[in-house]
Amino acid sequence: MSSSLGLIARRFVSNQASALTKPKKFYKEVTLASEVDEKTGNQIHKVLLDHHVLKTQGGQVLKLDSYPLALAIAQEWSSQDEFLQLGQMRLTGLAFTSQDNPLEQSADTISQKILDYVDGDTVLFFNTESSKLHRYQEENWAPLIKNLNSDLGIQVRPSESILDCDVASETDKDKIDRWVRQHNFPALVGLQYATESVKSFIIAYNAIRHHIDPETAIDAATLEQRTQAETWGSVEWAHGLEREELLSRLSAACLFVYFNSNNFTSKTV
Repeated sequence: MSSSLGLIARRFVSNQASALTKPKKFYKEVTLASEVDEKTGNQIHKVLLDHHVLKTQGGQVLKLDSYPLALAIAQEWSSQDEFLQLGQMRLTGLAFTSQDNPLEQSADTISQKILDYVDGDTVLFFNTESSKLHRYQEENWAPLIKNLNSDLGIQVRPSESILDCDVASETDKDKIDRWVRQHNFPALVGLQYATESVKSFIIAYNAIRHHIDPETAIDAATLEQRTQAETWGSVEWAHGLEREELLSRLSAACLFVYFNSNNFTSKTV
């Protein structure tokens, strides 16, 4: 019995230590290598750490179709100091996830998860109890809804009651679904990450389509918290950390979708 408890304790301590200990940087030079994929005939790009090919967490050689994305990921690794900040390497994490697909998602399952955000999208439910918040929502959220409707030819509308959930018709949702599904798998991974980061498909859509920049998107996503802070005050450093975290996530997601949805040459970078 005691030996079993000891084993559990050692595993717990080991897991705690590994979670707190950052791996030390083990390379000096980061470069890129390009070659033609034998299966597809397309050019692919690999990241090299001291001439060793970067592999995903699943043990696969990381293969990137987009040269600008490969450059950006190489920059993430090149900018590391003595210890690797793996949790802050957003593009690397998205690339690993899209290639390994650890949750065994399909384009259908990701598209459905993104679409599930539409009916309950924060941007579609205005608050009538606070005149200040309602005014801010009209100023900040209404244009985002207008952009979505104009782009996709739909009539999604905001509601001022939680009992009125008929904000998007089935026809509207079908058109949104078709727009989502036109993306390839890596871009879908990025779109899902963007949507989940700001907890809103409409905000993510506007950022990815370049209607707004990521900072404006984060302002829209945190509108209620910022309004409360104006009234009641807030812990400034905590608010700043949360904002920077969201900004980092959304910016990486937008770049990841963009690089995986467009063809570039090195001259374009």
